[in-house]
Amino acid sequence: SMIGADFCAGAVLVSIGAVLGQGNPLQLLLLSLLEVPMFSANEYVLLHVLGVSDNGGSLTVHTFGAYFGLTLSRFLRRHRADKREQRQDTGDSPDILTAVGTVCLWIFWPGFVSAAAVPAGVEPWAELNTYLAMAASTLATFVVSPLLREEGTPSMSQVQDATVAGAVAMGMAGEMLLAPFGTLVAGFLAGLIPLLSSRFLAPILCQKLSIQDARSIHGVHGVPGILGTLLGTLLTALATADAYGDR
Repeated sequence: SMIGADFCAGAVLVSIGAVLGQGNPLQLLLLSLLEVPMFSANEYVLLHVLGVSDNGGSLTVHTFGAYFGLTLSRFLRRHRADKREQRQDTGDSPDILTAVGTVCLWIFWPGFVSAAAVPAGVEPWAELNTYLAMAASTLATFVVSPLLREEGTPSMSQVQDATVAGAVAMGMAGEMLLAPFGTLVAGFLAGLIPLLSSRFLAPILCQKLSIQDARSIHGVHGVPGILGTLLGTLLTALATADAYGDR
């Protein structure tokens, strides 16, 4: 389906974010072609064999894409440690492009989360919860960033990262959260992850594990995806017929 293809492309893009500057276009193309069947196999096992409900892709798209990409980064860096180490291009974008991209995220991402929502009728819940989580995660950036950065105000890229993290956390749980308070708390926690990851986890990945995370996908997609998976699992375990009816 087109939605399935869209999700697969999303996972590939997440993975490519970890290896920007570490491979040439041909290598990136080959890695992308390799990831497609692996994504499909992983999705089939999770959704059809294990019966996982992950309509927004917290686990199948973002967590898989992030750690597949980090694995590729580890492999590429090991084989390129002595080549052009100082000329690595991480793909940083001007603030204006980052701002435009962030606006597009706010417009389109709730539809991405709700596109595969089942059963019918839960799409508004998924979209509303995604918006609330994105708002809370953005707020978290403005609250915590001044405590971690000398500049005081968050950068546009940090705002974008928080927006993505909040939306990723709603991938599995977005259609299940019924109270705005829970959504806001989850979004706020997700917004903290990119900040704390870039400050504390990224140096460990680089120095101890030799993983160069070019676009911080571990903190933006990987850990928020795990948060969304845990939240969705918890809500499923606590679900009752009185709260969800026949859903």
